[in-house]
Amino acid sequence: MRFPFCVLDIDGTLTHGFDTYHPDVVERVQAYRARGGTVALLSGRLPHGMLDPARLLRLPAGTLIGGGDGAVLARLADDGGLVWEWTRTLDVGTLHPRLVATDQPGLALTPTRVVAVGETDKISERLASITAPEVVRLPDWSGLPGVLGAEPLVGLRFIRERDDAVRLIAAFSDVPGVDREVFDNQEFTHRHVGFSIRPAGCDKGTALLAMMETAGFPRERTAAFGDWITDIPMLRTAGLSAAPKDALPAVREAATRVSGHTIRDGWLAAEMDLLD
Repeated sequence: MRFPFCVLDIDGTLTHGFDTYHPDVVERVQAYRARGGTVALLSGRLPHGMLDPARLLRLPAGTLIGGGDGAVLARLADDGGLVWEWTRTLDVGTLHPRLVATDQPGLALTPTRVVAVGETDKISERLASITAPEVVRLPDWSGLPGVLGAEPLVGLRFIRERDDAVRLIAAFSDVPGVDREVFDNQEFTHRHVGFSIRPAGCDKGTALLAMMETAGFPRERTAAFGDWITDIPMLRTAGLSAAPKDALPAVREAATRVSGHTIRDGWLAAEMDLLD
C-alpha cells in the first residue's frame, strides 16, 4: 500500500449537509482499513464530537483523534472513550478582559465541551452543536473563568456581521501567544465574517506532523483529505492530499489533487481507492 496512513477531516469530507454521512464514503473507508490502512481523524470538532463518526467507521482503540483544528490530540480508548495525548492552551487571564470589553457573542472551546456566550445566531448554534455534544451557555463573558474551572481554554470562535467582526478583530490584533484566522465571505454568508483564535503555532498542519510522528508514518506514506480553509495546512503537509471540486479555490490549490466529485456526491469515496 502506497499510503498506509490516512487522515480525514469530518464535515464536508466524511459528511455532507448537516451531519449526513454518504454510505459510499463509509464503505470505502472501512474497506481501506480492511486492506491494512490506518485511519485517523483531524477536525475542527473537539474529540468528543468525533466519537460518533469514529464508531460509524468502526475505528479501533488506539486511533488518533485530533480536534479543535489541531489544539488537542487524543486516542480512542478500549472502552470507547478517549485518552489524551496533548492539549495546546490559551491564556485565559490575557484574553478574558478583552472578551468582556468587546461583549460579542461567541464560542469558547475546552478539550471536552463548548461554551456558547451571549445571543449566538443560528450559524454559531449549528457550529456549536457539531463541535461537541456538551454545550454550556453563558449570558456574557464575565462568567467564563468560573465555567472553565480547571479546564483549559483551547480556542475561541466568532461569526459576526461585518462591522462587529471588524471591531472584534481589531480588539485582538495585538494579543501575544495566539494565532488569529479570519474567514471573510467564505462559507457563511456575504454579511458575516468568521474569526477564530487558537494557541500560537497550532493548526491542522502542525497537528498532522505530530500525528505522523506519534503513529510512526513518514510524510510520503501519509494521505490527507479535507474541504475547507482550515484544512489547507494539513493538505500542504501530507504526501498525498485531495479536496472536492466544489471546495474554495485556495483549498483546491493546496491539495496535490482535486476530486472530480463534489461534497454532496460523497467525493471522498473515489479518493480512497487511490491509496493502494
